Amino acid sequence: MPLRETSGVLRREHQEILRLAEKFGEALALAGDEDFAARQKGLAELRALRPGLLGISRHCACDGGTLEPPYFCHLDGERYEQMDMQHRCIHRLILVFLRELLYSTADSITEAVPQGEELLKRIREHIAYEQDLLDYAEELCAVAT
Repeated sequence: MPLRETSGVLRREHQEILRLAEKFGEALALAGDEDFAARQKGLAELRALRPGLLGISRHCACDGGTLEPPYFCHLDGERYEQMDMQHRCIHRLILVFLRELLYSTADSITEAVPQGEELLKRIREHIAYEQDLLDYAEELCAVAT
């Protein structure tokens, strides 16, 4: 798949990840609330987001996937290493957070909120970084043609 098509697919994927991140942030805010009913709702919403978080984890684990190789070939070692490090970190944080979520109650979910906030921050930073890398790769291709 040519880079232009691949980057379009990745940009749509990024938008979906950012939409999920927004919902995740809202659920974390509820989970960290002082009100018990709000924490219950936040916990339920966080658990409902599990499939989406696993999707982000798959995004982070697909280094050899079908979408990204044309994109990767435009990255130097340092840029690739930075992206790979972010992927590994997010993947790990998601797994840790989801494990914590399994055993959380409305009373204990507040303990997991800082982990979730760190995960949310990393996801947002990573998507911004990947968007910059896509812009860079597209510019290289435009100059080459």
